[in-house]
Amino acid sequence: MIALSHHATLEVWCNHRSLEAAGKLTAEQLFHRFPFGFQTVHATLFHIVEVLQTWSGCVAPTVFKPPMLPYEAEMSLERLTEWNRELSDAFLVAIDASHDLELLHRDRRLEQIFHLVTHGTHHRTQFITMLRLLGKDPPFEAGDFGGWSMGIDSRATG
Repeated sequence: MIALSHHATLEVWCNHRSLEAAGKLTAEQLFHRFPFGFQTVHATLFHIVEVLQTWSGCVAPTVFKPPMLPYEAEMSLERLTEWNRELSDAFLVAIDASHDLELLHRDRRLEQIFHLVTHGTHHRTQFITMLRLLGKDPPFEAGDFGGWSMGIDSRATG
């Protein structure tokens, strides 16, 4: 359970840091079009958070999968950050609750957790590439669980 918890915490931390880094971009940079992925920083981050909503509902003791939401280009980065915070808190609580009830191995809950982590890593790598193309340094190295986990005891998840 410790490794699973660390991976879920990494997911939450990376999403938080990504949104924090996006908050330093101009509107032009947030919506600059790239020829890959979801094409903009904003759309990529919206997708990451929207998928967190959809699939984290499948981790709790009572499985609930809300429908996918259409992209909302007009959603402010502040609202996207708040939505992410709410979902992240609920995701971590759901994992603990399902673990406490010995349900994590049932109804594909574990698979949904791993899906969220691998999915998030995939799209955050696109986000990091977008930042680099904009001339910005990324807030972390994509997929560096080993490096990230070295400081887990001293780091707040945000």
